[in-house]
Amino acid sequence: MRPENHTSTMTAMDDATANLILQILQEDGRDAAAALDPKGKQAAGTETDAQLAMRLFLEEEVQPAETFFADRRMTQSIGMAVYLDGKACELVEREERMAARDRELSAALSRGGIGPMASSQAEQNPAEKEDDDYEQFINKLSCLYVTSVDTGVFHNDSDEDGDESASLGDGAESSAWAAARQTAKVRQRVPRPQKIDKEHVRQCNSCMEPKHFAELAAAPCKHEYCRECLQRLFRNAMKDEAYFPPRCCKLAIRPGYQTRLLLTAELVRDFERKAVEFSTPNRTYCHAPACASFVPPSRCQNAVATCELCERQTCTSCKQASHGGDCPNDAALQSVLDLAREQGWQRCQQCWNMVDLIIGCNHMNCRCGFQFCYVCGAEWKTCRCEQWDEHRLYERAVEIDARNAHPDRTEVARLPGAQLEPPRRIAALMAHLRENHECEHARWQGRPGPRQCEECYHEMPQFIYECRQCHFMACRRCRYHRL
Repeated sequence: MRPENHTSTMTAMDDATANLILQILQEDGRDAAAALDPKGKQAAGTETDAQLAMRLFLEEEVQPAETFFADRRMTQSIGMAVYLDGKACELVEREERMAARDRELSAALSRGGIGPMASSQAEQNPAEKEDDDYEQFINKLSCLYVTSVDTGVFHNDSDEDGDESASLGDGAESSAWAAARQTAKVRQRVPRPQKIDKEHVRQCNSCMEPKHFAELAAAPCKHEYCRECLQRLFRNAMKDEAYFPPRCCKLAIRPGYQTRLLLTAELVRDFERKAVEFSTPNRTYCHAPACASFVPPSRCQNAVATCELCERQTCTSCKQASHGGDCPNDAALQSVLDLAREQGWQRCQQCWNMVDLIIGCNHMNCRCGFQFCYVCGAEWKTCRCEQWDEHRLYERAVEIDARNAHPDRTEVARLPGAQLEPPRRIAALMAHLRENHECEHARWQGRPGPRQCEECYHEMPQFIYECRQCHFMACRRCRYHRL
C-alpha cells in the first residue's frame, strides 16, 4: 500500500478548513477519552491502553498540527509585512541614491568638470539591476511557497468533488465522518498543477530545456541556469581549478541569494572550503598518499602543516613528512625538474604547477590566476622577453590555414588574406596573430564539427566555437565557463 503524503495535504489546506478539522478532532478525542471510562473506575494515575493511545494521538498528532498552522499564519503575516515594507524601503533607497548623484553632479559642476557625471550615471545601472534581481527573488520565493491560498498553483475544480449531499445519504453524520470526508476532499484538491504561463517559462543556458523562472538562477551576465546545471557547474569548478570560480561570460557566479535557492547546504559548504584551498598560494597537502587532503593555512605553524583528517604532519617547504632541520633531497621532484628543463617547460611561481606552451604567445595565464612569462617565469610585464616565439607563431598560422581547406566558404573568406597564395596567406595570418595576441575572446562564430576543443581537448562532433579575432576553438562549456 502506498503511503499518503500528509505533508503536502497540510501545506495545501487553508486555515479555515484546518481549524475546523482540528477542532472536530479535539472534540472527538475528548469524547472518546470520556467514553473509555464512563464510571471513573480506573485507578488514579493509571491509564488503559486505549486511553494512552488516545492521549498520544492528541499530544503527538493534533497538537503539532495546531502548532504547524499557527506558525504558518505567523510566517505568512511576517512575509507579507516584509514584502510591503520592502517597497517603502526601496523607494527611500532610490531617493537617497538620487540625492547622492545630485550632490556629486553639483560638486563636479562647482569644480568645472563633468567627469563624475558619467560615473554617477554608470553607478545607476548596478543599483537598478539589484532592484530587479531582488524583485525576481521575491517572486521566486512566492512561487516556491506551496499553499492553497489563492496563488493559482493548484486546480480547484468543483466538478471533481461531486454532489456532497448525495454522498451523505439519509442518515446522520458523525463528527469523525465529517472530518474524514473533509480531509479526503482537501486531498483531492492537491495533486494536479496548472499549466505554467508561457511568460514564466525561460530556457536554461546550459541544457537549453524550458524551465519555470522559479527553477532558474541568473548569472551576473543574465544567462540563466536550472538547478541540475548550476549544481553541475559548481561541482566541476571544485574538481578542476581551471573552472574556478564558476563563471559565465568571464563573470564569477557566487552562492548569493540569486543562486542559493538552487544549491544544497552541503554543496555551498564544500564550495567555501574549496574557495579557501584555491585562493591559497603554495598550498600544502597531506603527504600521506591515502589522505592527500588540503591543509588550510590556519593549520600551518613553523613550516609544519597538521592534517585535519589524519593528524599527520607535513613540511610546508618540501611537502614531505615533517622533519627536523633542512629539507632532504627529493629525487622524484628533481627528475621532473630535469625533464622540464630538457623540454623547455615552465613552472608557475605561485602554485608551482608545471606548464607546457603548445599554442599562443608567451603570456601565460595559470589556472590559479597568476600571469607570467613563459620564457623566464617572471610575473607578466616585468621582463623584456619577446612576446612570441617565431617557430610557434609559424606553426600556429599553418594550423589555422590548414583548417580552412575551402576558402570559398563564408566563415573562411572573412579570415585575413583568405584569397592569397599559401605563403602570403600564412604571412598575413602571422601578422594578424602577432597584432591580436592579447585576445579577450569577445566575438565568436560557429564552425561545423567534428572539431577538437583547444582548451579541454574534447572532440565536438556537431559544432564548435571559433574566436573571430585569434581563431581559438573552444567547446560551449569552455567558452562560457573557462575562458
